[in-house]
Amino acid sequence: MSRNTILLADDDAAIRSIQKRILNGEFKEMIVDEFSNGTSLDERIRGKIDNVTLIITDNEMPGISGSEIIRRYAQKFNIPFILHYGGEEKIGEQAVTDGAFGYLTKPTDLPSYIDLVGRALAKSRS
Repeated sequence: MSRNTILLADDDAAIRSIQKRILNGEFKEMIVDEFSNGTSLDERIRGKIDNVTLIITDNEMPGISGSEIIRRYAQKFNIPFILHYGGEEKIGEQAVTDGAFGYLTKPTDLPSYIDLVGRALAKSRS
C-alpha cells in the first residue's frame, strides 16, 4: 500500500482548513485526513496507519494533547510527527526530545510551514 496520507489534527476549524488548503496545494499527491481533537487522532493512529506518511498535530486540543500523542507514538512508528502549536518554545523542544521530527509555533509563516512539511515527507519516503 502506498504511504500517501497526512493526518492533520487541530481543534480550530479555521486553522485546520487553512493547513489543509496549503497541504493540498503544495503536496498534491497527498491525502489529508482531518481531526478536530486528540482523542480521534489517537484512535486513528491505533488503527490502520500503514498508509500514513506524516502526522501534524496541534498541542492543546480536547481529549489528548498533541504532546501526549507524540510521547505515545513518535518513537514507536517510523512516521515523522510535527507539533504545530501556539505556546512556548520549550513545548516544541520537548516534543523533539520525545521523538517529533520538528515543530512550528503559531502563527507560522508559509515558507517555514512548507519547508518543514516537505522535509518531513522526504524523510518519511526515504
